[in-house]
Amino acid sequence: MMNTRLTLVRHGHTDWNGLGRYQGHAPIPLSERGLAQARCLAEALGQDGSIAAVYSSDLLRCRQTAEPIAARLGLAVRCDPRFRELNYGNWQGMTLAEVQRLDPERFAAYRANPAGVTVPGGESQHMLAERVLAGLRDLLAAEAGRHVVLVSHGGPLREVLRFFGLWSGELPAGNATRSAIEVGEDGRSASLLAFGDASHLPPELRPDTAGTTFLVG
Repeated sequence: MMNTRLTLVRHGHTDWNGLGRYQGHAPIPLSERGLAQARCLAEALGQDGSIAAVYSSDLLRCRQTAEPIAARLGLAVRCDPRFRELNYGNWQGMTLAEVQRLDPERFAAYRANPAGVTVPGGESQHMLAERVLAGLRDLLAAEAGRHVVLVSHGGPLREVLRFFGLWSGELPAGNATRSAIEVGEDGRSASLLAFGDASHLPPELRPDTAGTTFLVG
């Protein structure tokens, strides 16, 4: 058995990204900017003959990012709802400032303990991690020794990196960037090959990652 390579892609830009709104499970489409970013991702990854499978969150913004990549490679997109973003429940569609104003006590509790405090009507980060890592285990079992693209959101990608001890809590990764890890045969160890790479995007489509995190996907 050989190591498994994962190329982790964050979905392209949406209008809600631009407005700083919590998207959660909302069926938000890519913006025109995001669609252009998706085409650039497809052009770059479509030239990699080693890619054997394309997995994606089933939410629209990820599918619209994954489908051009898969089409260029002659592959089908394998959608899995376990790779969805955190369910932001009652906060979905709101900005950070709106949540702080309208639900200050719960927001303060969540920020103090995001793993243990559930967003009203939604999930905690612990709940997110449990479902994402279940999906990851199944992916690695099915695709062992192959090169797989996973298109997802900020939160799930953070949990994948955290599982392998590759998340520092400081690194940003903007829309339509790609990271790469090589997972060992044990399925529990990995090395980071690239993070937040935007070299496939022209300057006008590259994200301004200053101050961004995986918290709002």
